[in-house]
Amino acid sequence: MILLHKKTGKKFYLENKDKDFNTHFGIIKKEDLNKEPGSIVKSHLGEEFIIFEDNFNDIIGYLKLGPQSVHKKDIGLLYSLVPIYSGMKIVEGGTGSGILTSYLANSVKPNGKVYSYEIRKDFYKIAKKNFEKLKLLDYIELKLKDINNGIEEKNVDLIVLDTPDPWNTLNFAYESLKIGGYLASFLPNITSVLKLLDLNEKFLLIGIYENFVRKWEYVRGKVLRPENFEIVHTEFLVLFRRI
Repeated sequence: MILLHKKTGKKFYLENKDKDFNTHFGIIKKEDLNKEPGSIVKSHLGEEFIIFEDNFNDIIGYLKLGPQSVHKKDIGLLYSLVPIYSGMKIVEGGTGSGILTSYLANSVKPNGKVYSYEIRKDFYKIAKKNFEKLKLLDYIELKLKDINNGIEEKNVDLIVLDTPDPWNTLNFAYESLKIGGYLASFLPNITSVLKLLDLNEKFLLIGIYENFVRKWEYVRGKVLRPENFEIVHTEFLVLFRRI
């Protein structure tokens, strides 16, 4: 469940409603935590909270993170450029904490599947626990393998790479994708982007993208301004299509 602080909009995620919940806005009694969604409850300091049922977007914000993950704004960019829907067959290189994997799996279920390759066992374990928490394991095949040693899946709709050397995956990706399938690569700097472009000999380049999002701070009757600390550049997205 989600507790939303009415005054500030700050969100709290609860997995256990069987004990009092302590926040810096005060303590909320366990009997109040079991009220219906939409109910307003108060802490011992008199601060008001609204109870909501949690959803996928709520829970994913509280998953355990190991390596740096693809930023949400860049995941949104991918979704704006590539159709991602139920029944798709997707391969991912570089599972990491499984954040992007989870978005993809949540989109392709119940008839599709994401096959995700990860070479580090510690990241593999973190991702698997996150998939369990989101109840997505039925839609993800997690592999402790290097995608640069080959892609086992064929007739794939989309391949997404969040790896430091995607140029080493190009030939395998070409053989695995169906005609018209997409290859998307997330890269941190323009040097890597140039190397990927120079070594590509088979794919049609759709575009190179950099995404900027600016969040604003609002306090009723006082201020409306951009937030002081922003994440500006995160990574580049290079998008290809198999022809």
